[in-house]
Amino acid sequence: MPLEFSWLIPLCTPDWAARPGQWVQLAQAVEYAGLDGLWIPGGVLCADSLGVAAALCAHTRSVQLSVSVPPEVMLPAALATTLQSLQSISGHRVRLHLPNSEHSAFGEWLNRDQRSERIGEYLELLQRLLASNTGGFDYQGRYFQLENAGFTRREIPAPSLLLDDTQSHALVAAHAQTCLLAPGHPQRLAQEIQHWRQVQPTLDFACTFGLILGDSEDLAWETAAALLSAPQLPEEPLATLPRARHPLRQWEVHPNLLQREAGQPLILVGTPQQVATRLQELHGIGLNHLILEGGPSVSEVLRFGEQVLPLLFQQGLRKERLHHD
Repeated sequence: MPLEFSWLIPLCTPDWAARPGQWVQLAQAVEYAGLDGLWIPGGVLCADSLGVAAALCAHTRSVQLSVSVPPEVMLPAALATTLQSLQSISGHRVRLHLPNSEHSAFGEWLNRDQRSERIGEYLELLQRLLASNTGGFDYQGRYFQLENAGFTRREIPAPSLLLDDTQSHALVAAHAQTCLLAPGHPQRLAQEIQHWRQVQPTLDFACTFGLILGDSEDLAWETAAALLSAPQLPEEPLATLPRARHPLRQWEVHPNLLQREAGQPLILVGTPQQVATRLQELHGIGLNHLILEGGPSVSEVLRFGEQVLPLLFQQGLRKERLHHD
C-alpha cells in the first residue's frame, strides 16, 4: 500500500484569526506539491474545522480533507447533515476524525465508561445517518433520542472515519477505517500496530510527525535548534560541534527522529534522502498515513514535494509522480 501524506493546517495558533489567507495558500501548495491531503485539526483552541474545510473546498480540487471534529461539539444528526454537505461540495473528498480529548472543555463530565457508551451511541447513529439507504428511523438510547431521523439523507458516500488509539478496541474495530496512533518511538509504534492488527486486520494506521529539512544534516539540525529554541546554545557554530555536544541530539530517539517530550510528535530532521529513508522505515512497520507538521510556510511544502516525494516514488512508495510533473 502506498504511503500517504497529509499536511497539518495550523488552525490552533493564538493568532489563527489573522491567517485565513495563509491557509488557502498552504492548501493550494499542498495540492500543487503532490501531497494527498490536508489535516484540519479541531479543538478548544482551534478555528472551526468544519468551517475551514468548507472554505478550502472552493480553493482545492483533488486533495483529501481530513476534518477533526470533537464529538462533544455537535450532535450526530447535525454533524451528519454537515458532512453530507461537505461531501457534496468537495466532490467526496472528506474524511472524519473524531478526537478522544478535551471532554470537560466542551462541557462533558462523564466518566470513562459513560464516555465510551456515549461515543458508541454517537458512532452508531452517525453511521446510520450517513448510510445511503432511504427512509427515516427512530432511536432511543441512553444519551441520544431521535424521531424521524435520516429523512434528509442523500445518495452520497459516507466519509471514512479515523479514531484515536485511546478509544476502546471494540469501537475502533467496529467503526474506523484508520486508527490514529499517539506519537512514539518507531519500535513502540510497530508494537502498537501489531497489537491493533490482531483486533482488526483491515485497519490502516496514521501518526503525526514534524518535519525539518536541510541541504545537509548539519544545516537541518541547526534549523531545528533555531526553530525549537534549544536551551544553552554554545558559542561555537552548531555545524562545527561534535554530535554529542549538539543541544538537541540528546532528544534524538532514533536516527533523524527528535522528540523533546513524551507525547509530542516526533520530528523528522535531516536531508531529503535521510527523511525519505526514515519514511520508508515507518512505512515498513505498518504506517500508511503520515500527518506532517511543518509550519505555515509554503516553501516547506513545496520542498517536500520536490525533494522527498520523488525519492519515495523511486522506492515504490508512491502511486504516481508529482501532480505538476
